[in-house]
Amino acid sequence: MLFSYADLDEALRLLISELVADGAEARIGVVGAAAVALQVGREALTRDVDALYAPNPAIDDAVRRIARARNWPDTWLNDAAKMFASHHDTEADWEIWSAEHGVVISVARPQLLLAMKLLAGRGRRDAGDIDRLLDACEIRSRETAAELFDRYYPAEVIAPAAERQLRSRFP
Repeated sequence: MLFSYADLDEALRLLISELVADGAEARIGVVGAAAVALQVGREALTRDVDALYAPNPAIDDAVRRIARARNWPDTWLNDAAKMFASHHDTEADWEIWSAEHGVVISVARPQLLLAMKLLAGRGRRDAGDIDRLLDACEIRSRETAAELFDRYYPAEVIAPAAERQLRSRFP
């Protein structure tokens, strides 16, 4: 399964419908490649939707029901990106994509996404998104990218592959 922009839109709307029908309340923050697609028009497809959310059986059940109905993997929405979550982001770093009856889906803004991608720095896997996000954030130097990164991850370092990419782009 590869999600296009239209698939992402459909999947998130289905999730909202399922959660609202269950009477559940949930806050879900979309990050990763899906968020890049929603925020800056990533052309490449994504295999899943990385999200940050508190453990919630209602979300898990809704994700499984949608997966069965659409023949998608049960992990089409997952919280595997939680290891890259910043503890220094604010509400301003998130754009509400939809809010209905206690279900709020937000998408990380490009600055937070860039910092997360610089932390993950998985070489070719993240390189295109990093370049796209550098452009979207109007970053013109390695120093400015490092300052943005430090805002979200003051105790961390930029991943070596991402650091090499920044040094190559901004000699």
